[in-house]
Amino acid sequence: MTDNLINLVLAVFDGKDSAVAVVKKLPKRDRNVVSAVVMQKDAQEHISFEDLGRTPTRGTVNGIILGGVVGVLTGGAGLAVGAIGGVIGHRSASKKQATNTMPDQLNKVAGSLGPDSSALIAVVKGEPKVKSLEILKEAGGVLFEAVVPQDATKELDEQADEAYAALLAALAEKTGGEAATAVPYQKIHVIINPVSGKDQPILNVINDIFYQKGIQWDISITKKYGDAAKFARQAAEAGCDLVAGYGGDGTQHEVANGLMGTGVTMGVLPGGTGNGFGTELGIPNELRPAVELLANSYNKRKIDIVKMDDWKEGYFVQRLFTGIEPEEQTSREDKNKYGTLAYLGRDIKRLRDIKDIPYTLKIDGETIEVMGHKCYVVNSAKAGTGLSISETFKVDDGYIDVFMLSRDLQSTNAALNRFFNLENEKAGMNYWRGKKIEIDATPDQPVWTDGEHTGRTPISMEVVPGGLTVAVM
Repeated sequence: MTDNLINLVLAVFDGKDSAVAVVKKLPKRDRNVVSAVVMQKDAQEHISFEDLGRTPTRGTVNGIILGGVVGVLTGGAGLAVGAIGGVIGHRSASKKQATNTMPDQLNKVAGSLGPDSSALIAVVKGEPKVKSLEILKEAGGVLFEAVVPQDATKELDEQADEAYAALLAALAEKTGGEAATAVPYQKIHVIINPVSGKDQPILNVINDIFYQKGIQWDISITKKYGDAAKFARQAAEAGCDLVAGYGGDGTQHEVANGLMGTGVTMGVLPGGTGNGFGTELGIPNELRPAVELLANSYNKRKIDIVKMDDWKEGYFVQRLFTGIEPEEQTSREDKNKYGTLAYLGRDIKRLRDIKDIPYTLKIDGETIEVMGHKCYVVNSAKAGTGLSISETFKVDDGYIDVFMLSRDLQSTNAALNRFFNLENEKAGMNYWRGKKIEIDATPDQPVWTDGEHTGRTPISMEVVPGGLTVAVM
């Protein structure tokens, strides 16, 4: 290899932190290394990048040439900005720049990695040093290489794309899998609830974005409860890479149930009154950016889901609560007219007629007798407004949170203390957390999961840690 060639070196490691650890063992100043980026994918498949900024001091001319390559490869992260000004050769080698937004090429490589893994990709002028390669191999790294020739007859970005394509092909061959190519999901199915809370041209938006990316896509339209779960299962069986629900939390509830056990990633498109589930996961609350997320983001998040024993519906992703009869539930007309305020209006009307009844809870084997009128079991705490029942409730901590509301003012004060994240004795009143929960009441009470009426007490449930994979920012 001659000195007028740019070499891309990719080292893949087991373990999210392995690449970071091996970087500390490499020579801090290698005149061959133009740029280096660490990629990490955790067990929940969330991807992060860090530009290590390891460029050594060089002459200005070389700096501009090499900086141009780095600019294409790292999307302007770190070194490319200096290259434009012609001073990249004089940047400090010790300066590091963390970056949250990286180009498609790096996302494609990171998207090819498995959960709990990491990689180091380096742009090298000429031949990589043997010592550095040995350090990478000794740390358990699997190495891939591709060359970017400085051919004056080709545009720099074309050369870079060819090099990345070679890396991806090698990675796919080595792992026996299919490396990510142009988009994170080649085949997407969208399930649309036509009576959801927003009036917007969803098909136009989907087509605008997916068509430009060359994504194969199709839709199903629900007509009754249960359709979304059925369509989700059918789409997974048909080989879709991602199935997204357009609608409110009830639609997302059904899609999640349909995808459980399939291994297919779930997408969330905001179309309901509240969109609490999407808000919890940081999904944009506007349709276009949410669709763009599905077309561009390789990030995934494994979240907990709760399995209900011996119930047809099977699972819920957000919340379960008891105590409201179906005829008392908020109407579609009120949701459309008042939005999230409709729920508040319903609860205010019920206050004068509410009576506490005896509940029996069993939490991880411990029996608790308590009086109340409404029992909550929470996996995901946020509402579409962004407000949270409690910031301490997490959707991926392996636990579900349980609390009881009663006419006792102490119960109300405890709920308010949790809402305002006040860590005191009051916040712990009528509040428990566990992994296996049983609820019974006298008389039996209606049960709602993710806003849908699903039966009556008694009921038992258990959290499934990391049981659902969702596409996120």
